This record gives sequence, C-alpha cells and structure tokens, in this order.
Amino acid sequence: MRNSKFAGLRNRFRLAAVLSVLALSVPTAVSAQTETVDRDFLNSFYTFLQGQDDFSYQLATGWMGDETNVWLAKGVCLDFDRGLSPAEGYDLFVSAARTQMQGLTQQEYDRAAYAVDLYGGALMNLGSAYYCPQYQPQVEAALRSR
Repeated sequence: MRNSKFAGLRNRFRLAAVLSVLALSVPTAVSAQTETVDRDFLNSFYTFLQGQDDFSYQLATGWMGDETNVWLAKGVCLDFDRGLSPAEGYDLFVSAARTQMQGLTQQEYDRAAYAVDLYGGALMNLGSAYYCPQYQPQVEAALRSR
C-alpha cells in the first residue's frame, strides 16, 4: 500500500513541526560511537545551514533542536530502507512542513518555504551521508533535480 510507505516520514515531521520539541525515549546507555556520529552530523548540519541562511539555521538549532534533528535524519534512513525514494521523501517532508504554514502572509510564506526547503534538503543529504551512506548517491540526484 503506497500511503503506508509514507506514513512514517509524514508522521515524524508533523510531530516535530507541531510540537517543536519531541519527548524522545533516548536510551541511557548510548555507545560512544553513536554519540560521535550524532555530534559529527549535527556539527556538519548546523555549519552548513549557518553558512546558507540564518532563518534555516534558527529553525534547526532553536526550534527543532539536536534530538529532533538526529531523530529525523535517522528516520529518513529508515524510510529509505522501507522503500521510500529520496525524491518521494523530500516531497513529503516539504509538503508536510508547508501545511503547517497556513495563515502567513505571502512574504512570510515564501521565506518560511525557502527555509524548509533548505532545511529538508540538508537534513536528507547530510543525514544520509552520516547514517545511511548507501543512499547518498540517490539523495544527491533527487536534490539536484529540485
């Protein structure tokens, strides 16, 4: 069933977008390797966004936060494992975020849409690089076609 393939990504992003900070169940004993990969991902993610767009950087660091960014990046990989293509994942991510932007003026909407597009692309690109490198070529190709 096609819709079930998208449910995980759509639901994850909606939760993050609506709640802004998720109550995640994080195991108390996390391996040092996982912590290092997460830290490296976040450093790369934040550095990239900071160099591109201040609003996108604030979205990632202030509104979403470390745990949510890591959770979403890892979740994208799980969705790819379940058969979601990177192009479908990006479209769903952006679509879910844009549904949360009702009531904005056109100028506000355009600004927020740009930030969401940049955030989503960076999340998928860097998330796949750190957590599921086997999908990196497909992710890069999907993002180039946008």
